Amino acid sequence: MTDLVNLSKNRALPRLQSSEAKSIRRIFNNDQLIERFGRWLQVCGKAENTRINYVLAAKQFAKFLVNKPLTAATKEDVRAWIFSLYTRPLAPATIQHRLDSIRVLFDCLQLGGQVRASVPRYILRRKLPKRLPHAISEEEIERLIAAARTPRERALIELGYASALRVSELAHLNVEDLNLRARSLIVRRGKGGNDRVGLFGKQAAEALQEYLGGRQSGPLFIAQPKVQGGGVSRDRRGTWRGYWREDSDNGRRRMRSVRLGDYDLPTKQRAREALKEFLAYQLSRALSRAGRPSSKGRLSVRGLYRDIVKVAKRAGISGVHPHTLRHSCATHCLNRGMDIRFLMEVLGHTSLIATQKYLHLATANLKKTHDKFFPRG
Repeated sequence: MTDLVNLSKNRALPRLQSSEAKSIRRIFNNDQLIERFGRWLQVCGKAENTRINYVLAAKQFAKFLVNKPLTAATKEDVRAWIFSLYTRPLAPATIQHRLDSIRVLFDCLQLGGQVRASVPRYILRRKLPKRLPHAISEEEIERLIAAARTPRERALIELGYASALRVSELAHLNVEDLNLRARSLIVRRGKGGNDRVGLFGKQAAEALQEYLGGRQSGPLFIAQPKVQGGGVSRDRRGTWRGYWREDSDNGRRRMRSVRLGDYDLPTKQRAREALKEFLAYQLSRALSRAGRPSSKGRLSVRGLYRDIVKVAKRAGISGVHPHTLRHSCATHCLNRGMDIRFLMEVLGHTSLIATQKYLHLATANLKKTHDKFFPRG
């Protein structure tokens, strides 16, 4: 009996050693790895736009690999993907950003024990030419403000130029973040996740006060709800009804109707005027709902971009986008003698290296200083 017991012990499966047990890791597919990568970026405190761009680059690289897992990607795969990006009409800076995104992805995989080395780190980054930011003159800024037709357009341009905020910071401002009397604002979770104080002038405060009216809370810049003009028709009983299309909650457009009247509307033109008044009332209600403290109704970054480009086109100024207002404010402040350290605080930079590029644009003050001190000036 003892021999049978010893024989059964000898035939038992050997246990894994501690070193072999540690080498076992869980296998994830590409979708699961990218999802965990997005959560890791959020834990690291990356901005929302940064997370979106990094995850998008990871998905594009995974799609390029077809059925090959991300953990099995080689240096040749990364190089081939970068080469495929150069065949598309993409800017060199965009391609460089895609490579940086894949580097961060494989850093995450390496920290999670999915890969032994970050393969994209073996691909050298291309040296990009340094480009100066584009700024417009003070006269063109005045033309831009004069071309604004609505209170929202004027408030947007005045505040964007006076505060030198980034486009995402402008879009995420709330009414509660403004102090019109002190002419200051608070940027909540700007670039790097930091809060800071922004300043603006008297004219920007007047434009904001005109645009806000009596609103005390909610998003600062509100998107205009889209409502069609619609049409009217009269049934056999003599009742006028109005018809129009509007966006529903699921994103689809649906037909709506309303009873306008009967014998109190003698003509079709009078029925159209009644429908126009009703749609204006519906629009005012939508605006009041959007003004509540929620994210619904907020003007998006793309909508903000379209507004500024539309006003610039109306003013006859080309090459203007939201960041042009920021670059112009920094350049004009330096031209008028602002210390670069104070400008660094206004722009929200954490280092003078990012602010020094505006010194090359501020040529007016530089020329005066050169003429004053150059011995043969």
